[in-house]
Amino acid sequence: MSDLELLADYIEGRLYAAVVNDGVLTDLYVDPTDTTASWGSIYLGKVIKIDMRLEAALVDLGDGITGYLATKHIRTLGADESEKRTGLSEMLSGGQMILTQIKSEGKCRTKNENGKLPRLTMKVYVPGQFLVYSPTSRQVTISQRIENEKTLALTAKLKNKHGWIVQHHAQKVSDKEIEHESKYLEESWKSILSTRDANQGKPGLLKEGPNALFRALGDYGAFNFEHIHVGNKKILDLMMGWSKRHLPALATSKRLRLFRPSVAGQSLFDTHDLHTELEKLQESRVPLASGGTIIIEPTSALTIIDINQGNADNIPAVNMAASREIARQSKLRNLSGALLIDFINIDRKSERIRLLEALTKYFTDDFAEAQVHGYTKLGIVEITRKRRNATLSESLKKQSCDNII
Repeated sequence: MSDLELLADYIEGRLYAAVVNDGVLTDLYVDPTDTTASWGSIYLGKVIKIDMRLEAALVDLGDGITGYLATKHIRTLGADESEKRTGLSEMLSGGQMILTQIKSEGKCRTKNENGKLPRLTMKVYVPGQFLVYSPTSRQVTISQRIENEKTLALTAKLKNKHGWIVQHHAQKVSDKEIEHESKYLEESWKSILSTRDANQGKPGLLKEGPNALFRALGDYGAFNFEHIHVGNKKILDLMMGWSKRHLPALATSKRLRLFRPSVAGQSLFDTHDLHTELEKLQESRVPLASGGTIIIEPTSALTIIDINQGNADNIPAVNMAASREIARQSKLRNLSGALLIDFINIDRKSERIRLLEALTKYFTDDFAEAQVHGYTKLGIVEITRKRRNATLSESLKKQSCDNII
């Protein structure tokens, strides 16, 4: 069994949550202090413009934030997936107040890249550790990875109580803990509606999305970590509050640990030399043990990844090692959109197929729902990763997004 650990600490004003597997940094979540319109945040918004050409609406979220709502993401409370779709102008109108949620964060405009507005959805979710509450749906969706019959029987009781997604983490806890979280999520939704009513028709934030630490717990499941290390009392308090809402037993578990330095000046990330890893992630070149090199170059439209042979002799081995490292780097850097990979030339068709199969395997458990699309006519491999939060490079930049439009 692998030793999966979660380390959370504040570094230079940012919250970091690092996933370490057998001593190797495998995933990274980062929140800048000035994050606005973060993924999963729920807003009361005001429709300010309907663009028939783009088949989308612009929505005022308050505090100077504007979001982009595509027609396919428009829903109404209580509607299900079979809801009949009509024209955009029939579903929304200028000045209308709507409940909406950030499905992917916006992007600041830079010298070389255009900005992007936060993408919105009216299919609102309230995420938990074992369940996801979907008040705009009527369906109960159960993870295919759940085989526990008791869990299946319990979740059947959720039907006719709006929509639910039962995550595979649910089969690792008791019925009591699942019921505890379901009640919390329902109460959380009622609180959101109360805040909406109190806003008196003014756009604004109703509920913040999960921070870096909570996103890591939601993706991996708290039970899958051998230990959860927190760097200071402030983060420990965050974990205690989270445990009270979702997993009370964790608060008194030995798996949750407050870091205590063994020498003066030592930080939590020093224990796994993660500061060095973070510095490497800001470089475009990634050396491989085989002698080759990966070069990662983000552009305005996509990310280009090139594999150099260097002094390595075994080309297939370099490509194979690169495929594994590319999957890891994509998660650590939180790359999104289109990724184009130029592997070292391979003439044999069987080797090309084997490389594509390996790449697909390494991206299988990617929470960004990465898809390996295959080779282009030029022999370039295409991959897409969904955007949730800002990339690592965006998160490390200290700049305002006032120029996003």
